[in-house]
Amino acid sequence: MLFRVFEDEVRGAVNNALKEKGYTEPELELLVPNKEGQGDLSCAVSLKLARELKRPPISIAKELEVSISASGGAGLIASVVAHPSGYLNFTLNWPLFALGTISEARAGVGSLGVESRSILIEHTNVNPNKSLHIGHARNLVLGDSLARIMRKLGNSVQVLNYIDDSGAQVADVIVGMKFLGFSDEAPPGVKYDTYAGDTVYINVNRRYEAEPALKEKQRLVLQEIERGEGEISEYAHRIVSKILADQLRTCWRLGARYDLLNWESHILKTGMWGRLFEDLKRKGIAVYETEGENAGCWVIKDDELREEKVLVRSDGTAVYVSKDIPYAAWKIGLIEDPFRYEVYSKQPGAGDLWTTTTGMGESEHPRFGGADLAISVIDTRQSRLQKIVSRVLERMEGRESERYLHRGYEVVALSKKSAESLGIETEKEFVHMQGRKGVYINVDTVLDALRAKATAETKKRSPQDPESWVEEVAEKLAIAAFRFELLKQDPDKMIAFDIESSLELQGETGPYLLYSYARAKRIISKAGAAPSIDEASAAKLTNPKEVELIKRLSMFDKAIMEAGEYLNPKEVARYSHGLCALFNEFYEAVQVNSEPDPLLKAARLALVEGFATTLKDALELTGIQTSEKI
Repeated sequence: MLFRVFEDEVRGAVNNALKEKGYTEPELELLVPNKEGQGDLSCAVSLKLARELKRPPISIAKELEVSISASGGAGLIASVVAHPSGYLNFTLNWPLFALGTISEARAGVGSLGVESRSILIEHTNVNPNKSLHIGHARNLVLGDSLARIMRKLGNSVQVLNYIDDSGAQVADVIVGMKFLGFSDEAPPGVKYDTYAGDTVYINVNRRYEAEPALKEKQRLVLQEIERGEGEISEYAHRIVSKILADQLRTCWRLGARYDLLNWESHILKTGMWGRLFEDLKRKGIAVYETEGENAGCWVIKDDELREEKVLVRSDGTAVYVSKDIPYAAWKIGLIEDPFRYEVYSKQPGAGDLWTTTTGMGESEHPRFGGADLAISVIDTRQSRLQKIVSRVLERMEGRESERYLHRGYEVVALSKKSAESLGIETEKEFVHMQGRKGVYINVDTVLDALRAKATAETKKRSPQDPESWVEEVAEKLAIAAFRFELLKQDPDKMIAFDIESSLELQGETGPYLLYSYARAKRIISKAGAAPSIDEASAAKLTNPKEVELIKRLSMFDKAIMEAGEYLNPKEVARYSHGLCALFNEFYEAVQVNSEPDPLLKAARLALVEGFATTLKDALELTGIQTSEKI
């Protein structure tokens, strides 16, 4: 959008002046001044050159000012002034900039087209033994928003969901149903994933503590599941499928959509690991240790990190990371695709969800794997293992690479108040969630509570509206509240989730963004005429609040690009909130529909429409749906 164009014009003007003077061309750093009277964009190149030229920065800045001004200029640069500090301060051609920005904003931002890679993003990855809790939701929301942002940048994106159907947590549920008398049917009105986790899984682990010998049943079930055939294996697959179906209902409710389900059991059956292990040995990446604590094991040695990681134990069993390595290699095309594929289900409003399969599969299917870039959204507790996987892939490629990236995030804990509401006494300010002990809050529980409060608020505001409309708006408010709460935080910081504060529908929340959008649409609706703007009316938009809002609109693409560069959707979430704050300040500061000047009224209405369209685009990237009335 136009502020980026303005930056490019400033860089071009400065570089041309530097060439004309025969000066070196350092990398230009531009900043937006935070004080009035310092222009719209500042460049500190004179300060960088002062030491080299042994001259005061202001004298260099004045030279460059004269050169840039003499070139005549055009476009978005109205003027340049050398500040006594040595900065070059550039001022916008305001009528042209305001008109261009509002026109772009009203049209909406399509694909930015600044990238064109094929990208695989893996997220969610909840073990199919329970319902999603709020910690899982942070993974889902982060990964889903990241996929939306990467598509907006122009990339081709596929989203994967890894189903660990061969692990101990699944085995625990099967132990409970097969050997400990728990029904394999959920009670009426209870989701199957909730029943499996909250009732079966938790109670089985309590029985393990009381009767350690029961762990032998877990070992038996694991062996049968990994063998992939037999009555227990088939039974486990049926139970996992029922749990997964309900997990996906929650994921879809949150707005996530996937392209492919990858099952761990299918990875095991392909023999991917065995073939890759032989390749790692041939290339000297996997080394047999003959002495020390890892004697008899196959290990990966990393001289740079000064550590080694066991791949295969001395008894011949592979460690968990050995499953991750071939899967990661498949993602970026370092091994041939060993999978067959079939359609798993239809997704709400998003077409087919595919799955790997052990059957014949379908002859025609999308191409999976072999991407330019793979991004795995996994919490920071797995950072070391993810680093090992990345290093192995680099050595397989024979070069340093950034084709496999780990987007880490810190865990979600429970606030003291929320923990105590669950009967957990603590002196700490927060409590880490523990699935085995039932210390967590399910996503469905939070969403239902949010929806109930949103329903009450919506009925209070719109008592005459039909129930179906109220329910639709309440659901949007609930999703907005939950997703924004998880996205507005820096992924590298832990969230202490508080039930009560997440239910707030005002302040720095998702519902505040939806209310701002609805307010803008209401203003336009009341106007009774289509907004219009030209350069003459755009020139009238000089109120400081109008200027701030227009500049913020012009920076939407920059927020998207930063979110993509840093794999951090928070940039878009924070941009959206800042945009709404400026819009509401603008609304309080000026007249819109009651403005007596028809040209200024039309321009302001166009600005309101540009805000609404941009906000809707921004919220779509965060997985939040708007409503024209709330």
